[in-house]
Amino acid sequence: MENVKKYKLYKSGKLWVVGTVAVAGIAVSANTTSVSADTVSNTDAQAVKTTDTTQNDKQVQLTASSTDTATDKATTDDATKTATVSSTSEKSTVPTTAGTNVTQDQAKDAVDKAQDTVKNDAKTASDAGVDVTTGKTTDVTINDDNASSKTNKVLSDLNKQDQDVKDATAKQQANDDAYDKATTEQTDASKQGQADLDNATSDLDKQVDTSEKAGITVNVEVAQSSPEYKDLSGLEGQDLLDAMAYNINLYKQAIADGVASEKADTETLAKLTAEYQQKQADYAKANADRDEAVEKGQSDLNNATSDLDKQVEASKNAGLDVSVEVSKVSPKYKDLTGLEGQDLLDAMAYNLDLYNKAVASGVASEKADTETLAKLTAEYQKQVADYEAQKAAVDKANADKKAAYEKALEDYMNGTNHTTSMTAQTQTDASSGQYQTFMNATVDQTTGEFTLEHDMNDGVHIIGHGVLKGKINWKIFSNGDGTETVTISSIELYSYTYTNAYQNQAVNQNINFHVYDNDGNELFSVYHDGNTTFSKTINKTAQINKTFKISPNETSPLAQVLVVDDNWIWNTHGQVSTQIKNTNVAPKAPTYEQDPVKPTAPKATVHHVQVVAPDKGQEPAVPVASVKKVTVADMPNADKPQPQKVEVHYYNIKKTPKVEKTATPETPKAVETASILPTTHANENQGGVLLSALAGLASLGLAFGISKKGKKQN
Repeated sequence: MENVKKYKLYKSGKLWVVGTVAVAGIAVSANTTSVSADTVSNTDAQAVKTTDTTQNDKQVQLTASSTDTATDKATTDDATKTATVSSTSEKSTVPTTAGTNVTQDQAKDAVDKAQDTVKNDAKTASDAGVDVTTGKTTDVTINDDNASSKTNKVLSDLNKQDQDVKDATAKQQANDDAYDKATTEQTDASKQGQADLDNATSDLDKQVDTSEKAGITVNVEVAQSSPEYKDLSGLEGQDLLDAMAYNINLYKQAIADGVASEKADTETLAKLTAEYQQKQADYAKANADRDEAVEKGQSDLNNATSDLDKQVEASKNAGLDVSVEVSKVSPKYKDLTGLEGQDLLDAMAYNLDLYNKAVASGVASEKADTETLAKLTAEYQKQVADYEAQKAAVDKANADKKAAYEKALEDYMNGTNHTTSMTAQTQTDASSGQYQTFMNATVDQTTGEFTLEHDMNDGVHIIGHGVLKGKINWKIFSNGDGTETVTISSIELYSYTYTNAYQNQAVNQNINFHVYDNDGNELFSVYHDGNTTFSKTINKTAQINKTFKISPNETSPLAQVLVVDDNWIWNTHGQVSTQIKNTNVAPKAPTYEQDPVKPTAPKATVHHVQVVAPDKGQEPAVPVASVKKVTVADMPNADKPQPQKVEVHYYNIKKTPKVEKTATPETPKAVETASILPTTHANENQGGVLLSALAGLASLGLAFGISKKGKKQN
C-alpha cells in the first residue's frame, strides 16, 4: 500500500484553505456531502489530516490505491478463483497524481492522457466481450491554486475506473478461456470415449458375427449408462472447469466400464464359440473315425465273404453240398445320446473297439469256414481218386486248374494292365472354302508327349503353320479287386513354334494363338502377323487331377486336358483328350473233368458274418448367448459465459483565467458543489464542525479553497 495522504487547515498568504477528507470504498464520512472550492490561492495546496478531533471517529483514511478493505478482499477472492484459469489483470497505468506545482494546462493534459488510456482500455474490454457503459461527463473547474489537488482526485478516480475495466477484461477473458477449455476437453473426451466404445463395440460385433456364422444363437441387448453429471448451468471460470473435470471423469469411467463390459462379453462369447467349435470338431472326428472304421470293417468282412463265396463256389463245383447261413453280430455299444466333446470321443472309441473286435472275429470265422471248406473239398477229391484209378489224373487236372485259377484270380485282383489312347479333336469355323483351316494332333501312347499342329490361311495361301508340344502325366493304381484307379494328374507345355511359308496378304493381320487349361485359365498366348518364323519356350504345367475308377475291360471317359484357340479371320479351336482302358481279364472258373465214379458228396454249412455298425454321435446342442452393447449418455454442455459489466465516466476539465491580486480582499465566490467528490451516503442535512468553520471563515470575508484526494465513489 502507498503512504496515506491526509488533510488539514492551513494558511496560504492571506487566505485560509480547508482540506476535507475524500471518502472512497465502503466506509464514508457522514458529515460531508460534496464541496467545490472556487477560491483561488496563490500557493499550492498541501493535503494533510484535519485537526478537528470531534470528527476523527467518522473519518476514513483514503489509500493511494483508492480501494477499501472489502473491495480488496473481493478482488483477491475473484483473483483466487480465476488464478488457475488465467493470469490476473494488469495494473492500471493511469497515474494517481499529476505532481506538485502543475499548471492548468499540464493538469488538463494529464487528465486527457489518462482518459485516453481509460477509453482505449474500455474499447479493449468491449472487444473482449465486456458490457461497457459510459456515464455522464463531469465538468471540473480548476485554477492555478487547485490544479494539482483536483487533478489528483480526477486521476485517482480514473485510475480506479481503469483498474475496474482491466479487472473486468481479465475476468471476461478468463471466463471465455474456461468455457473454451471446458468445451474442448468435453469434446476431446467425448470423441476419445466414443472411439474407445466404438472399437469395443466393433470387436463385439465381429465376434457376434463370427459366433453366429459358427451356428451360435446370440441375443444382443443395449444397455444405457447415465452417469450423475453435475449441472453446468450458470457456471463459469474455475467452477466450470472443476465441474466439467468431474463430469469428464464420470464419463470416462462410464466409458471404461462399458468398454470393459463389452470386452468381457467379447471374450466370453469367443470362448463359448471356441468350445462349441471344438465340440463340433470332436463330433466330426468321432463320426469320421466311425465312418472310417465301418468302411474298413465292411471291406474286411466283404473280402472275407468274397473269399468264402469263392471257396463255396469252388467246393460246389467240386461236388460238395454247401449251404450258407447268415450270422448277425450286435455288440453292446454305449449309448451316445447327449454325449459331447471328449465324452463322445471316448464312447465312440469304446464302441469302435467293440466293432473292430467283432469284425476281426467275423473275418476269422469266415476264413476258418473257407479253410475248412477247402480242406473238406480236398478230402472229398482224394476220396474220389481212391475209388478209381483215373480219378487221380482227374483230380490232378482239376487241382492244376484250380491252382491256375486262383493264381490268375490273384493276378486279376491286383493287376494294373492297361492301354492308353490319346486323341486331339479339332473343329473350325471354316472347314471348307477360301479360308479352310485345319488342326491335327499326334500323341505318343507310351510317354504321353503330344504335338498339336495348325495352319494359317490368309484366304490366298496357307501362309504358315504352328506346332504346340507338351506332355500329359497320369498314374494308375490297382484297387485289389481287378478295378483300377486312374488319375490324370497334369499337363506340361513345352514350346510353341510358328513357321512362315508365304507373306500374309490379309488386311487383318491380328493373329493370336491361346492355350487354356480346363478352367479357362490362360497358360500361353502369342500375338503375331504371320509373316515371320519364331519359336517360344513355354515350360508351364497345369494341374488336371481327374480320377476315374475303371472296371476290367472298361475304358475311362474321354477326358479333355487342354483347350487351344487359333484366332484370326476365322477361329480354329482344338482340344486334347485322353482315354485309358483297363485290360485286366477276370479268370474264368475252371471246368473240371468228370470223375468216372463220383463219390457221395459231403455236406457243409458256412456262415456269412454281419456286424451291426455303431450309431453315429449326436450333433452338439447349439448354445444361446446374450451380450450387451453399452451406450453412455452425453455430458451436459457448458453455458456460454455472460459478459462482465463495468461503467466508466469521464471529465471535462475547465481552466480558470488568472486573477490579479489587489490590496483589498475580494469577496469570495460562492462555493460550488464539486461533482468530482464522492457521495458519502450519509445524512446530508447534518452539519459538521468543518462546515461551521467554513461558514465562520466566509463571514470574515476570507476566500476558501477546497482540496480533495482519492477516487470518486461510483
